[in-house]
Amino acid sequence: MLRYSENNRYQFTTGKRSCKSCSSSTAAWNNVTGSLDYDNVTTSKPSKVYTYRGLPSSVLIAHKIRKAVISIVPPLSLVSNSMSIAVFLRMRRKIQKELVLVFISLSVVDTFALSLRFNDIMLYISRKAALMYYDVGCQLIYWLHSCGQVCSSYLVLLYTFERFISVRYPLKRAIICSERRVRMAVLCILVFIPVSQIYYLYFYISPGISCGVRRRNRLIFGYLQLYINFVLGLLLPYSCVAILNAMIVYHMIKYQRKRAALQASTTSSEERMQKSMTIMLFSASTYSFVMMAPLFFSRAINVSNVQNNIHTFLFYYVSLNIIAPWNYCGNFFFYFIGGRQFRKEVIDMLRCRQRRGKCIASNTVQHSIMVLRRPFPQVLSSS
Repeated sequence: MLRYSENNRYQFTTGKRSCKSCSSSTAAWNNVTGSLDYDNVTTSKPSKVYTYRGLPSSVLIAHKIRKAVISIVPPLSLVSNSMSIAVFLRMRRKIQKELVLVFISLSVVDTFALSLRFNDIMLYISRKAALMYYDVGCQLIYWLHSCGQVCSSYLVLLYTFERFISVRYPLKRAIICSERRVRMAVLCILVFIPVSQIYYLYFYISPGISCGVRRRNRLIFGYLQLYINFVLGLLLPYSCVAILNAMIVYHMIKYQRKRAALQASTTSSEERMQKSMTIMLFSASTYSFVMMAPLFFSRAINVSNVQNNIHTFLFYYVSLNIIAPWNYCGNFFFYFIGGRQFRKEVIDMLRCRQRRGKCIASNTVQHSIMVLRRPFPQVLSSS
């Protein structure tokens, strides 16, 4: 039997048979509780350790794939997000400063969104190194994980909205998406969302052998997690992202048709840069939505069906532990594929080339120093 708890935990349990005609003796496999990983361990100590022989082969394959994803995604996210921060810092003079702030914030929160996966790696190294089994560490890991996911979704919505305004109202973009307003929006996201997820610090406990929510608090925690974390934190912003991306594609096609009708073949450098930026951010936001869509579909399924349907549980397990983590390490690659200017900056950084603006400034300073060092009488005689 597959049992679902309000703490998003799935356990395979086998209970006593209710048939009265059966023998009164209890089988050796009865009253055994098993879990797929250490996240599913409850505060009550099981009587026996469950073996994987009774699980379907599809679940075992998914569990092995999850282990491979855990060993790949967190290090890849750390490297790719660090590269994104370095490249956007190099590009801070070529694009709007407010966009640089959004991209750097997104790279940081994407790394925090994989806090549980980093903890899994530490668990494979040593149980003592995993923060999950310490009281404060248990609360902090789940809080950072939740804050990173929700902040990431709203930052993706923020730059998608900025691209929609740039495409639909290009002349009003400087007013609607001004630097001050974008900074205020980023500040609100990074302040109010961690405050809204603070219930994780209250409900999660670690008695030393596990990390979870007490049985008497699971119903309240389940409702808070459903409405605050999932509906308002993930489902709402990604639904808005899907709508805005569809409108961006529509208006870009409409704009190209108008240019073709007017037979305008030449485009300015500013238009080419804006188009490249739009393609880059559109591809990144679409990728983020596609990676999170299976999780939304699985959570939308009635929970009562999960209790008796192994296929529904397997779909939720794969979407949560195998597909969704890739959302937080793939932005760099879509920036590189879709953004020509971003790709050029990455190549220049890997070749240790200096920025053009910096080289010009240094040449100007050297020329001024050479003029000042020229002897004063020589200057008079030359004049």
